[in-house]
Amino acid sequence: MRCQKCGQDNSPGSLYCRFCGRKLKAPATKKVSAKTPAKSPAIPASSKKGATHRRIRWGRVSILAFALVVLAGFGFAGYESYAAWTTLPPMTSLVSLTTQSQDSTIYDQYGQKVATLHGSVNRINVPISAISPNMQHAIVAIEDHGFYTNPGFDLKSIVRASLVDVVHHAAVQGASTITEQLAKDLYLSPKKTLQRKLQEFFIGLELARTYSKPQILDMYLNEVYFGNGASGIYAASESYFGEKPSELTVAQAAMLAGLPQAPSLYDPLVNLKLAKERQLQVLDAMAKYGYLTPSQAHADYLAPLNFHPQQITSSSSSLPYPWYIQHVINYLESKGMSYNMITNGGLKIYTALDPTVYNIAQNAVTYWMNYHFGNNQNLQAAVVVENPHNGYIEAVIGARQYTPFGEDLATSPTALRSSGSSIKPLMEYTAALVKGYTPMTPIQDVPIFHVNGQWWPHNDDHVYHGWMDLQDALAISDNDVAVHLLHDIGIQYGFNFATQKFGLKLPEIDASYLGMAIGGFKQGGVNAYEMTQAYATFPNGGVRMKPIWVTKVVNQDGAVIFQDNPQGQAEFSPQVAFVMDHMLEKVFDPNPIPAIVGGGPAGATATGYDLGIGRPAAGKTGTNNGEADAWFLGYEPQLTVGVWEGNVHGEYPQPPTLQGVYPYGDVGAGPIWQTIMEQVNQAENIPVEHFSRPPGVVYVPNVSATSGLIASQYTPSRDIEGAWFVQGTQPTSVGQSHFPLKVVASNPNLLWQPGCGPFVTSVFLKKEPDWKPGAPLPADHIYWPPTQSCSPKTPPSSSSSTPPSASPSASPSTSSPSAPPSSGSGTPLPPPVLSPVSPNTPKSTPSSST
Repeated sequence: MRCQKCGQDNSPGSLYCRFCGRKLKAPATKKVSAKTPAKSPAIPASSKKGATHRRIRWGRVSILAFALVVLAGFGFAGYESYAAWTTLPPMTSLVSLTTQSQDSTIYDQYGQKVATLHGSVNRINVPISAISPNMQHAIVAIEDHGFYTNPGFDLKSIVRASLVDVVHHAAVQGASTITEQLAKDLYLSPKKTLQRKLQEFFIGLELARTYSKPQILDMYLNEVYFGNGASGIYAASESYFGEKPSELTVAQAAMLAGLPQAPSLYDPLVNLKLAKERQLQVLDAMAKYGYLTPSQAHADYLAPLNFHPQQITSSSSSLPYPWYIQHVINYLESKGMSYNMITNGGLKIYTALDPTVYNIAQNAVTYWMNYHFGNNQNLQAAVVVENPHNGYIEAVIGARQYTPFGEDLATSPTALRSSGSSIKPLMEYTAALVKGYTPMTPIQDVPIFHVNGQWWPHNDDHVYHGWMDLQDALAISDNDVAVHLLHDIGIQYGFNFATQKFGLKLPEIDASYLGMAIGGFKQGGVNAYEMTQAYATFPNGGVRMKPIWVTKVVNQDGAVIFQDNPQGQAEFSPQVAFVMDHMLEKVFDPNPIPAIVGGGPAGATATGYDLGIGRPAAGKTGTNNGEADAWFLGYEPQLTVGVWEGNVHGEYPQPPTLQGVYPYGDVGAGPIWQTIMEQVNQAENIPVEHFSRPPGVVYVPNVSATSGLIASQYTPSRDIEGAWFVQGTQPTSVGQSHFPLKVVASNPNLLWQPGCGPFVTSVFLKKEPDWKPGAPLPADHIYWPPTQSCSPKTPPSSSSSTPPSASPSASPSTSSPSAPPSSGSGTPLPPPVLSPVSPNTPKSTPSSST
């Protein structure tokens, strides 16, 4: 508006002249003029009766039906238009929401007020003459290329959007011009209804009739939200580049013009790759509509952006629970609400936040990261806490310390990392149970894949254990068993299960890569948010819940404009979920697992043996190559917590902790998880619960770890385990993996035959059929039967007959890509000492195991 004293132009809605300070005269009140839609004509009913055998004229019937539909459509449109007209907001003057706004309030899941949003503190309006033409051209090209010629609306876009809305029976497609976007930001709620779109249309017409195109563009650029806490072009220029709006280059203007569509997604300070893709779209539009030549557009895409981020006051920078509030703002923006509406619209925003859980999680991250790594800010951790039964996201921690509009490493789509072994329950173990495998299904932990001249995969200690059941292999996170299992059930089947049943967003190219069994993705990755949601499916009986951040939003008039209720999808049976609960519960077993040979004199130890929380819980570690990423995903019946720890800049190997320990999953992420679980249980008095047992499961106490069947009289006690089974998959027959053989008493490495003197009967283990000469020997080879017999005519020799030694040149299998190892250590057990017994008397060797 023009100042009557000095004649200078000011931004519409200004109270005082920015040049001479004189009070400006308010514009006269405008009343939207629109014709009341005419009523649809009544459709006469025909009462004429046809003859009994009169032929139906289907052509006439079709025409009549079409006419009825058209008339009904006009009637509905008339009703909607009338309703939109009568509920238009008052338009006394186009004063920006910055002067007539009301603070919005955020509530936690208990209905308690936790924060008040003030979004207008960083807005400075500037006249159109102080905004670079580069910026004006860029925003018009990408948002409304017909802005200077259309009457405030684009008829083609409206028709196209209406067709989509009709198909979906709701207002789902936008068709807004810059003028209509301004109308929505200033006056309307973000709720997508046909009535609201009509109101947007009416107000847009009035704006176009009352104000010039430069004035509308000026208001729009001073009103729109550009992300990073910046409302209006002045704040955006300062926030990203430290420049005035008049100094923006074409490259900078194109970057900013791409932000209003999805400010948090395209924020170049967080997601530069996506931001550059969006910038290219803007530059292409500028070339298409004549603002640039194609060569200029290409040169501007390559031009430096010269980012100089400036700290600005934002709605969440000084608020409590900032990681959560930042995500709530981003989430509501994704639902169509403008930043101005969220922060200045007087909204009541009810969330799933649990303040106690949030504070515990943030303190746990800060304490353990400082304890392990000191002040090394390159090393960070992220946490997500979810209620598995309703999908409430109770807390999210994006890093050690909150930075306003910094990257949330827990939820950011660009914070995708290798999962390490934490993928195993999602990619192959649950999928195998659904396919009929059991916790006691034996897998041959022997090398069969040869990659780049080396056997793959392997564990950190390079020990292959031999026969191993699934529940033991998962407890110690054996890599070779995981790869064998995915290979057996089918790579595509496992990939589909992880992406469709657990919701992991992995690219299809990974489905051809066997290394994904242990987190070695070819292109994809996961973050703590996705992994926590996936693991929350287990304690909820196989039902994956939709994550809920915001439960309800109420506007100034008390109307609910957004609501989200718990929604779940059954992905697999409660019986499979219960069996997985107990398999993952064994990860916390503090006692050695005696059935695993090669893990130490008493057996191998589970990866989370020292992370128990004093009550039933289940979980899984994960570690990437070089300890670049450390994971711990775990849960109790009432709560699921996911923790990631690693280098903020990417998958770079981490140094040892200050205590001299490499940050495997149980070291870098495990203590954070354990602290959160223990302290939340205590602070919120969460009762101790066992995992709920559904009907259709059965416990079998005496199963052989080497056969998966009922233990026989020859099965060593250390190989006998109990496990839960889905009804119908439990073993009913006796296993034969251990069997007796006669050996020469004076040389038990020779099979006995008549004429060789005294013999003893000893128990041996069936050799793994997948092992081939030339491959490294599994640790349980010491229990294989001898391969040579004594000679009846020759006195037994004291020389030993042993299985062939490994030859590095042999390659009995197909190749497979490399993948990250997981932890494990120990040395093979010595062979059992067999003492002579009476002929024909079988003897079970107490110390033998598999």
